[in-house]
Amino acid sequence: MTSAQFCRRLLASTILLGLTTPAFAQTAKDDAGSEDTIVVTGSRIARPDLQQASPIAIVSAQELKLSGKVNVEAIINDLPQLIPSTTAASNNPGGGVSTADLRGFGPNRTLVLVDGRRYVSYDSNQIVDLNTVPAGLIDHVEVVSGGRSAVYGSDAIAGVINFVMKKDFSGVEANANYRINQAGDGGTFNTNLLIGGNFADGRGNATFYIDYTKRDGVLQGSRSYTKQTYTDDGEGGLAAGGSGSIPGTRFALSGNQYKFNQDGSYSAYNSAADAYNYAPDNYLQVPQKRILMSAQTHYEVDDHLTVYAEGQFINNRVQNRLAPTPFTGSVSLDVDSSFLSADSQALLAAADTDGDGYTTAAIYRRLSEVGPRISSVDNTAYRALIGAKGQIGGDWNYDGYYSYSRTKQVETQTGNVSRSRVEQALKTVYDSDGNLACSDTSNGCVPINIFGAGNISQQAVDFISIPVKNVSTITEQVASLAITNGNLFDLGAGPAGIAIGAEYRSERGSYDPDYALASGDVVGFNASEGLSGGYNVKELFAEIDVPLLADLPFVHKLEANGAYRYSHYSTAAKNVSTFSAGLVYAPVKDVTFRGQYSRAVRAPTVYDLYSGQAQDFPAGSDPCELADAVSNANLNASCLATGISASALGTAINGGSSQIDSVTGGNPDLREEKSDTWTAGVVLQPSFLPRFTMTVDYYHIKIDNYISTPGTANIIAACYGTAANGWTPYDSSYCSLLPRNANSYAIEGAENLLSNTGGLKTAGVDFEANYSVPLNFGVFGAKTGKLSFRVAGTRLIRYDLNPVAAIPDLNQSCAGKFGVYCGNPYSKVRLNNRITWNSGPITLGVTHRYLSSVRDDDDTTTYSVEKIKAYNLFDLALQVQPTEKFGWSIGMNNVFNKKPPIMGDNQEQANTYPSTYDVYGRAFFVNASVKF
Repeated sequence: MTSAQFCRRLLASTILLGLTTPAFAQTAKDDAGSEDTIVVTGSRIARPDLQQASPIAIVSAQELKLSGKVNVEAIINDLPQLIPSTTAASNNPGGGVSTADLRGFGPNRTLVLVDGRRYVSYDSNQIVDLNTVPAGLIDHVEVVSGGRSAVYGSDAIAGVINFVMKKDFSGVEANANYRINQAGDGGTFNTNLLIGGNFADGRGNATFYIDYTKRDGVLQGSRSYTKQTYTDDGEGGLAAGGSGSIPGTRFALSGNQYKFNQDGSYSAYNSAADAYNYAPDNYLQVPQKRILMSAQTHYEVDDHLTVYAEGQFINNRVQNRLAPTPFTGSVSLDVDSSFLSADSQALLAAADTDGDGYTTAAIYRRLSEVGPRISSVDNTAYRALIGAKGQIGGDWNYDGYYSYSRTKQVETQTGNVSRSRVEQALKTVYDSDGNLACSDTSNGCVPINIFGAGNISQQAVDFISIPVKNVSTITEQVASLAITNGNLFDLGAGPAGIAIGAEYRSERGSYDPDYALASGDVVGFNASEGLSGGYNVKELFAEIDVPLLADLPFVHKLEANGAYRYSHYSTAAKNVSTFSAGLVYAPVKDVTFRGQYSRAVRAPTVYDLYSGQAQDFPAGSDPCELADAVSNANLNASCLATGISASALGTAINGGSSQIDSVTGGNPDLREEKSDTWTAGVVLQPSFLPRFTMTVDYYHIKIDNYISTPGTANIIAACYGTAANGWTPYDSSYCSLLPRNANSYAIEGAENLLSNTGGLKTAGVDFEANYSVPLNFGVFGAKTGKLSFRVAGTRLIRYDLNPVAAIPDLNQSCAGKFGVYCGNPYSKVRLNNRITWNSGPITLGVTHRYLSSVRDDDDTTTYSVEKIKAYNLFDLALQVQPTEKFGWSIGMNNVFNKKPPIMGDNQEQANTYPSTYDVYGRAFFVNASVKF
């Protein structure tokens, strides 16, 4: 697409959005004009945000609009407190969902709420897909960091993200948004309609919302920096690389590596020259179609009874795409097959030690003739909630509700093949007419020619291909009752508040994989077993907030809070207690100190407890491929002891691949995780500097009984040691978890199962400063204006993960690191800054996002990229509100077209970390909004 064509397309989209949306009178409140203090629900006792004992970040509806980003996850993941998790750029692994990951603990340790209540999960890990939150209904978003289990229950170890919806909306609001990359691809269109009205003289309200999103896919082949798989060249640079499973078939025989040529002959395999470039077929942006409907209503019967209800329906369709299936394993090859040249027949015949006409060899074949692997996911979710609230008597109030949510996910896979049928088609004989045929002709078997790229016939493709369909469900039921009193007593410093209540929650999930997939016969997408199970938890909770002193010398305000929750789980966790205590102290009005201690838990999820074993391919390297395996006595002995022949040491045993074939799975005996969180901070609102506020908060979090897999890379380190310790094994018993192929010696099926395996410690400082300057000039008739500044960020002091509690030496210090052990970059400094100019109908905003530099976490290997430099992105947005009837905005993301750092295929995917760094380049967006 030329630049002129791109500009015409963007202009046409702008005109379309502006002209097809009629202008009507606005009756709803303008979010941008509100200066009121936002009341948050970081506890069940509401307080203004700057008076909370725990740090709270707020994202307003205006910020959501100015970002120009359609999906909620794109805005949330820009917050400094979050490490980007699964996003639109997540293709392998992926699933088409978007999740939130506070502090980098994993999305399963961040509790996502809507209006303070649990929301619908998308899978048996009980994680909320942020795409299912109705973006057009959001009034603001609260990010409450630190353990909040005493208030909200399990999963709130890292904190809570609470989406607060608009209430009592009256009128009609329509929005349309279009975003497109400068490259002319990745177009994302969203439109939504919000309709609401009051009835019964304002005692009731009903609101309906519908939202449609369509996002185009982008392939890695569309960008110069992602279309080729890169690997380290061994000299500090990057070279073209890829997978050891190649279209022509790599095979291992007698400790040597070969490849077949198209004519059936063979030659030596060279990993640097022959590796398969799998990048172009993978998605860089996962395509999506989503329709979301939400309705809510409430009616005040009298002071003692207000009934309310809400419901959501979401259908989300996404697609993941991977390169064609890599078939690996030991198979029997016919030594006199007519598919083979004479020299190949002689090579195989020489290895036929028993004279049966077949040779067993480890093969690594990319089945390009079958086509790419496509996973199409149709995810349908719904949620219903009914409740009642009102006054009991005096200052006592109640709020009780019941909610039911269910998600059904149907996944259809194409591009898979049957392992048994490939093996059947490889074992050939000559029939009575002298033609090559399957020795077992059942099921219509057709001989398969894997001996050279492009040689598999369509008949053979049809025989080995198998479509797969998997179905999974997750259901959640919650019944909750809270009784509150905001004026329990007064010690002279203000009314004390209390909340007590009870909650019952039931979680059940199932995963019913296709028979072929469950049996392990499928090759392509990872094989996995089924899942079925659930648990329930019964809880009692209490919370209190007491102003102790006020308006005294050196004590402008002194306030204490506490919370306690008792939980009884039907699983091995059994009885669990969580609690918290906090203090707010303001010696003078301008300065407030705050601190909080919290004990939080995360009970194992349905997936943690009951998932069957599944295949996985995490990043990792085999130390027995290194030159040290020959020269270092310790490593040499360990490699030989695990069954590798001396001639294979120091060679590309894994064919140059940077992933290790592994197996993961659940554990019904898992116990709950426990965390201790300390926060201490200061809030500055100096009277001598009006319109300035600043918060600085220190946090320290420690998690014990950490539920995780130890990690294949860590199992390998436990077995063989590391270069740092002279390749002395930490615990040789872990070697039994690393089975090897008898022919190629590659690790196959590393046992990386879930357990309460280790612990995690992190500490840092969050900070935010806001300041605005009034201006004595304006535009379009306005006589004044305002210039606002915001600096928000976090400074990561430590992030220490101990993946295997029994081996402290494997502790990973991930602050300022990235790589095989730490995963996504943990920048020590993350910033999200904004400058906004407002005058009359015009709002102009510039956003700056900053990630400090990070270093590689693997001391055993020198990679081509040992350090990623600091990363800066700038966004620009212009919002125009010419009348109360119509609003319009246009903007640019990644103004300077910043490219992502390119590191090679030892990283997450696409040669980089696509959820952390921008892989799309400069993008433009336009939004039109009307209210009447």
